[in-house]
Parts: sequence; structure tokens; C-alpha cells
Amino acid sequence: MVTAQTSFLVAVMYYLGAVYMTSYYRYFRLDAFSLGFSFAELSIQSLSVVTVPVAISLTVTVLVARHLATRGTASVQGRAALVMERWARGVARAHLWFVLAGLLLLPWWSLIQPYGWTAPLLMGFGIFLGQTSWSGAAPASATLWSKAVPVFSAGLLVMWAFSLATDQMGEQEAGQVADNLVRRTAVVVLSTDRLSLAGPGVNVEDLGAKAHYRYRYTGLRRLIERNGRYYLLPLGWSHSVGTTYVVQEGNDVRIDLMPGMQGIRSW
Repeated sequence: MVTAQTSFLVAVMYYLGAVYMTSYYRYFRLDAFSLGFSFAELSIQSLSVVTVPVAISLTVTVLVARHLATRGTASVQGRAALVMERWARGVARAHLWFVLAGLLLLPWWSLIQPYGWTAPLLMGFGIFLGQTSWSGAAPASATLWSKAVPVFSAGLLVMWAFSLATDQMGEQEAGQVADNLVRRTAVVVLSTDRLSLAGPGVNVEDLGAKAHYRYRYTGLRRLIERNGRYYLLPLGWSHSVGTTYVVQEGNDVRIDLMPGMQGIRSW
């Protein structure tokens, strides 16, 4: 049982990590899977979606679920636990309203962005609540249609919502990186031959024929490095017209890394 739950959790982490990385690097016109990320890297990256609101929601959900599972055996619960139980019963009985709210939001999909993920989340949450004993709608007999199909459908809707929210989060964080390129690691490219590196913010110097690395390129920032291949952005990069450069380090190309500008701290 524990092994199955762990495997499911790891699979969800991998899926959300892949969604996040795909959205993040798609912003810079890169295919995340072509960068060669491992299963572990994608799984760990899913932790990026655990923000403060998500952490609070998960904590409250776990506490409520634990209380509901042990309410019959715990001797001391207190008034707060009773209030929580009454609130949970009321929410469960209103499960159809959650489903209806999600359905009503679907026709307004373009207008509720960037919160489109709320529609499938409400529907999935409502369907799941309808399968609890407190909803008053759960059938007594556990048939395939009465239990497995609704729970599976609710799970798909919730995963859809998580995917949309994770995709949005990846794109937003990529946009923040693009807006603060000057703070990222600065890259100096030294080359024996002239390279096709140009664009707003990129400077090239000819160090003379006597220099082994004759051409020196500055004004670049590192996005990521994979196996000696550097993905670089010029300081004037923009999502609409910017170019992402790919430079392979070798005998005729040397990469020097320098600190980026940190800017002035405002108090």
C-alpha cells in the first residue's frame, strides 16, 4: 500500500515538474525535453509549485482529513473540531453547487484568465465531495459507476487544474527572469572566429590577430548550461522578438562566467 502511494506521488511530481519545465523553457523558445533533464530533476522541480498558499491549503486539507478519519476514536476534540466537522458536512452537502460553478465558468474561459484552472478544480472538488458519506448523495452500494468512475473523473479534473496552474506559474516565472536578465550570471564568449552573436545589448570586440581568442562577446546572460552547451540571452532580449543563442564550448570557443549586476536594493 505504501509503495503504491509513493509511486503515485512520484509520478504526480514528475508530471507537474515536466509541465512546469516545458512552460518555463517554452517562453524562451526551447524544448525542455531536448535539454536532457532526468526523471529526478523533473520530479524535484515540481517543488517549485509549492507556494505559501498551496502549502497552507495542503496543511488544512491534511488536518481536516486526519480529523475525519479519527473522529470516532479521539477522546478529546474540543469545540474547534466540532465546528470544523459541521463546516465540512455543510461543504459536502453543497457539492453540486461547486460542480455548477465550474460548469458556468467554462463558457467564460477566456475572460477568467489567468484563473482558468478554477473551473476544473471546482468541478473535480464538487464531484469528489459528492462521493463522501456526508454529501447525502453517495450510493450505498459500491459499483463501478457509483464509485470508481466519479472518483476517477474528479481526479482527472483536479490534475487538469493543477496542470493549468503549473503551466501558468512556469510562464510567469520565465517572464520574471526575462525582466531581470541583468541579475543573472554574465557570460563572456571568447572565439577564434567571428560568431553570429548580435542583437540588443550584445557587444563584440576584436582583440587582434595575435590573440588566440580574437573575438570577445559580452552583454550575454546564461539561461542554462547542459553538457558544455550554453543557452544565452542578450541583455535586450524580449519574448516577442528576442533570440536565444546556443553556444557549444570547445577548442575554438571559451566561456567565461561572471557575476551579474545585483542592482540597488530598495528599502
